Amino acid sequence: MKTIHIYLLTFISSLALILTSCEKADNGRIVYPFSSPEISNLSYSFSGDVEAADSIYFSINIYDPLTPLSTLEVALVAKDNGEILHAETIRTKGNSYHAENHAIYIPFYTEFQEKEVTLQLTAINVEGSETVEEKTFLIKRPTLPATLYLHYDGNVVPMTVSETNPYLYETESGDFPEIFEGKISSSASLDDSKFIWGYAETNNHAELVAKTGANFTFYYEYNIVEKVLFNTFTFDLSFDGISTLITVNGVELEQNGSGLFVANIQFTKGEKVEVTGIDNIAAAYNRDFFVYDEETGELTFIRDSGTWEVYYSIKYNYIWIARMDDYAPDAYWIVGHGFTSASHWHSDYSYGGWELEDITRLGYAVKIGDNKYQSTIYLNDDHEWWSFEIEIYSDLWWGKDNGMLLTEGLFEGDITGITESASNGLTNTDGFVPGYYRLTFDTSGGVGGEKVKIERIGN
Repeated sequence: MKTIHIYLLTFISSLALILTSCEKADNGRIVYPFSSPEISNLSYSFSGDVEAADSIYFSINIYDPLTPLSTLEVALVAKDNGEILHAETIRTKGNSYHAENHAIYIPFYTEFQEKEVTLQLTAINVEGSETVEEKTFLIKRPTLPATLYLHYDGNVVPMTVSETNPYLYETESGDFPEIFEGKISSSASLDDSKFIWGYAETNNHAELVAKTGANFTFYYEYNIVEKVLFNTFTFDLSFDGISTLITVNGVELEQNGSGLFVANIQFTKGEKVEVTGIDNIAAAYNRDFFVYDEETGELTFIRDSGTWEVYYSIKYNYIWIARMDDYAPDAYWIVGHGFTSASHWHSDYSYGGWELEDITRLGYAVKIGDNKYQSTIYLNDDHEWWSFEIEIYSDLWWGKDNGMLLTEGLFEGDITGITESASNGLTNTDGFVPGYYRLTFDTSGGVGGEKVKIERIGN
């Protein structure tokens, strides 16, 4: 009986010590005495190197007899550059917490390289005191099989690793479509595959997905595809076969995965421009940047010398030229529906519009002199919205701080059937005839005082 009294007295004294050591702040919050969480029984599911795309596990006990626990911060950090591969916050209420086999997935992603990492476990109590445990280990690239499998249109095609590039897998020679959707897996069956590459935001690229995830898009229109290639380092798709070769001033235009051939080209004002790979250059050339000699078939550059972005579409047979980062007063942008910069109409433009990122849906008003800008566009009211309508923006963020706000009284030239839109742009009215129009803007009158000369130059 005496022993029980001693234990009870000891417990009450300890409890009293804890309670009397707590204080209340001015705002009424309880302030606990200084203490730090204690970590014990920490164990890991691994002892050596770990492969990406696997999960690791840890178990842990955390205890703080004086101050309630707050959180356990978990972070997986690369030692060389501080890249955070994984981070999470675990709530740890009360004075003790236990986790058993808590999982951390190690990501495998584009251009993943072997790296040394540190797993940081930080136990924090409600007063902000913390205790940290760290474990450093090496993450290696996963070991992939010698054969991957391409799935498309109901076909399953083996892809074997290249003899010269351990990251590159390729099919046998065959007849593949220029455009298709599919997946690549580490086993012939998606159900049995640890790795499945599928949908990515950009064409000709893939990311790891679940077996039910969406497909990637292989897009090499206007090429003869004899082999499909997949790079397991970059996750890029490419091909072997016969490529369409288009050059401007000796610079090859490369496909961007959206049906366009693209390059940055240096031009000099007044000099001839050599173009190869485009059969009908008379229809394709940009009227705002070149003059075309019908007798010789030669192009001459007529704008300011410098590097310009060049985009060519076989589908629309037209060369767009711009600097996509330009804004007024360096250039203006034409946005809307029922128009195209191409010299001839395509049924694609009878649907949709008002896009800011697709150059084939934009007009670029190039500066041709002080306060003077020019853009040549095809206008057509043969559209699902029964009209054409365009606005002129000072940037590609819907900005009109520097204009333009057009008013009908300042139009001149071939203006029959063309009127001011409700938003101070251009639209059609009675008597409009579709065609190719050159628009010349004079901004010397300021915002709202812009003059527009409209010249119909083709059907």
